[in-house]
Amino acid sequence: MKTGFCCLYGLANAGKSTLLNALLGVKVEAVSPKPQTTRFNVQGIYNDADSQIVFIDTPGLHTPHEKLGQILLQDASDALASVDVLVYVIDGSSAKISLRLLDDLQKVHLPIIAVFNKIDNVRLDEGQKRLMEYKKRLPQAEFIEISALKKYGIDDLVKLIKNHLKEGVPYYPTDQLIDRPTQFVWAEMIREKCMINLEKEVPHAIHVEVTHVEEDDKSHKKVIYADIIVEKDSEKAIVIGKNGQMLSLIRHHAEHSISMFMQEPIALELYVRVVPDWRNNLSKLKEYGYKG
Repeated sequence: MKTGFCCLYGLANAGKSTLLNALLGVKVEAVSPKPQTTRFNVQGIYNDADSQIVFIDTPGLHTPHEKLGQILLQDASDALASVDVLVYVIDGSSAKISLRLLDDLQKVHLPIIAVFNKIDNVRLDEGQKRLMEYKKRLPQAEFIEISALKKYGIDDLVKLIKNHLKEGVPYYPTDQLIDRPTQFVWAEMIREKCMINLEKEVPHAIHVEVTHVEEDDKSHKKVIYADIIVEKDSEKAIVIGKNGQMLSLIRHHAEHSISMFMQEPIALELYVRVVPDWRNNLSKLKEYGYKG
């Protein structure tokens, strides 16, 4: 069977995590319209009858402002060191073209598949004009047009990737989805609801930690306890909301997503905790699972 590693790479908010979720057929990572949603190099494991492809989803490339941002940028760069194929995900609906990134990609000694994403969000003539500009600046790449959100072009992308893989044995059990524990997916789903429902800079100051799980004797549901960590008391007040309404909304939406993922009803208990300036605290970043 064909096996290998593939890096999903590109600017923040290009749709890399949406693409990974589409490839795996299930949501395992937070996605939102806000940039810099992805924070970890997550390995998603795609299996079919004749292949296993390990997709490494990287944090979106951006200008870092805190130690956390610097770590995320380094993580994205490190992911290129040990993969077989680079999938460069482009936001086809954006007129912004990063010439610096395109220059850097011309120096990469890997097969590059340029994925022109979000074609459902752009007029055909505008999209084709942008696509031609990318093709001129990245002539060594193969190009494919997709909509990760609508799952259009996903099968064709997998076929292109397989062309660059060698015969081998699976790296992971064929029923494994990601290289992270289930609690990671739960935390990502909670953080996603924070990203979607909260405004401005508050979502980027949030980290979610699943603390423990209990079984409720009466309802026989799993009860998942998690902390929503912020940096300031003012952010804590925003997350909780008036009379607890925002926290209740986040809990309700996250419960639904986790229940769908687990294929069983669950209950969620959320607490908001202040850890001042955690994004610049190397010991806290290490504790929360960032490389540091």
